[in-house]
Amino acid sequence: MISRSVIEEIKSLFLEKNYEFALKIAKEKTQIEERPAGLSNLLGLCKILKLNKDKNDILSSMLDFEDAYLKEKKTIHGLDSLCNMISISTANINSIKELSEKISLAEQYYSEALKNFNDNEKLLINGVELYKYFVDVPKIKKNLEKLIHINPTNKSFIARYAFVNNYTSNWKQENFFDHSKKYEKYFVINKVKPISEINYKKNNKIRIGLVSRDFSNYHSVTFFVKKLLKYLDKNKFETYVFSLSNQIDASSEEIKDSSEKWFNLNKLSNQEVIEQIQKERIEVLIDIGGFTSSKRIEIFKSRVSPVQISWLAYCNTVGFKNIDYIIADHNLIKSEQNYYAEKIIKLKDIWNAHSGFDFKRDFSETPAEKNNYITYGSFNNFLKISDETVYAWSEILKKSQNSKLILKSSNNSFPKRIIDMFKTNGVLNSIEFYNRADYPSLNEHLNLYRKIDIALDTFPYNGVTTSFEALWCGVPVLTMLGYNFNSRCGSSILKNANLDQLISKNPEDYIVKALTLSNNIDNLSILRKDIFNGILNTPLFDSKKFASNFGTSLSEVYKR
Repeated sequence: MISRSVIEEIKSLFLEKNYEFALKIAKEKTQIEERPAGLSNLLGLCKILKLNKDKNDILSSMLDFEDAYLKEKKTIHGLDSLCNMISISTANINSIKELSEKISLAEQYYSEALKNFNDNEKLLINGVELYKYFVDVPKIKKNLEKLIHINPTNKSFIARYAFVNNYTSNWKQENFFDHSKKYEKYFVINKVKPISEINYKKNNKIRIGLVSRDFSNYHSVTFFVKKLLKYLDKNKFETYVFSLSNQIDASSEEIKDSSEKWFNLNKLSNQEVIEQIQKERIEVLIDIGGFTSSKRIEIFKSRVSPVQISWLAYCNTVGFKNIDYIIADHNLIKSEQNYYAEKIIKLKDIWNAHSGFDFKRDFSETPAEKNNYITYGSFNNFLKISDETVYAWSEILKKSQNSKLILKSSNNSFPKRIIDMFKTNGVLNSIEFYNRADYPSLNEHLNLYRKIDIALDTFPYNGVTTSFEALWCGVPVLTMLGYNFNSRCGSSILKNANLDQLISKNPEDYIVKALTLSNNIDNLSILRKDIFNGILNTPLFDSKKFASNFGTSLSEVYKR
């Protein structure tokens, strides 16, 4: 039996943040089977919070959290321990694959815990992260609906619920608009200096500010921004980058080098970020994030600059009256444009252009010529694989003899629900699943396209970066025309690539087009070569032309 004095000693050391010594005392004076749940949970936290923790500390903490939960399933100690088990494992799964076993256990415990804590906010939040790992969009939605019911003013729940509905087909643009207008009032208006009190006449050129947390780690955003900044007309514009990331690396250095000024504001509050932006007299402020960052989108709830624009990372309405415009193109927003709170800027060709890659482009022959079977592929985030997409892909695999489908996600996840659906459809044996850890470098990722005959786009949430990548490699991409910006990205990309024949009208047409392509390898090989030879001459990768169109549109809205 552990003495009360030993438990109090360990608690005191924990409060003093002397985690190493707390663990030392526990090892010397306690046995795991004797520890009460609260102590096991505390020791797990010591391993997570101590300096210089390593992989073994994280894996060991899982044993402590699990021990605590199993000892007191119906108490607050058990609940806290399970939440710690979920949050630590999901946060570290990208770097520690061995945690996958613990996440699977955590899911079993989570289902059990819901019976005792069905409306517990902390448990439901962790459930969202858990189901994100298991790529279960319906359960993510269900949890977020419960969370909004419990706490309807929570901005994170509001933003995440809007975002996750982009993955489903049962929300139309009107639903996104209604949701954004209903909950806009819960986002805070920060203190700003009135626009009339800022002397923009001191600026020699129009100052453009870009705000994002994604200017690092070769995030997909970086490939659309760096050459835009490089080629914007320096006689008209000055570009200021406000990075909200905690990383500085080679990709952020490229953006930094292409801009007039770079600010690393990760540690600043929204109020402090706003003050810095206004101090720099930014006239056109561009948000690259939308509801992908509920904490930072609030910057744009206030009138920080004369013109405020949404672009790139979130292809839907945010609903704030102080976001004046959303940048799209003529293919993306049509009759439903009244269901965007922002005015629409329709660029001349495409709404973004990819910078391409520094790797040497080598043409790869159609794999089916050697394999004698078709290999389909999709390297989109697994969350984009909707029920309708699974059905279409399953039908294609059934009707395309001996075919394979390679799926790769940018995250480490286990798409259990998707696997079950493919199994039900009888095609699971034809599918290979990969995660980021299987092909960690950009070069390895791009080389995987060499194995693909036809890239299959997801719907309703289309791929963007992955479609640019596939076409850069010469791989045909099949997409389906949707009903709003988010679900028409694929069709805009293909129209600008002069590949209208790869745009399908509905799931049935999508299946027919895939089979037509796969049934004529000679034509498929000609198409692959044509794409490889011509794609860099299209608006998709013409960064100079895109920068000119972008700059012209910004000048026009600024003059208004």
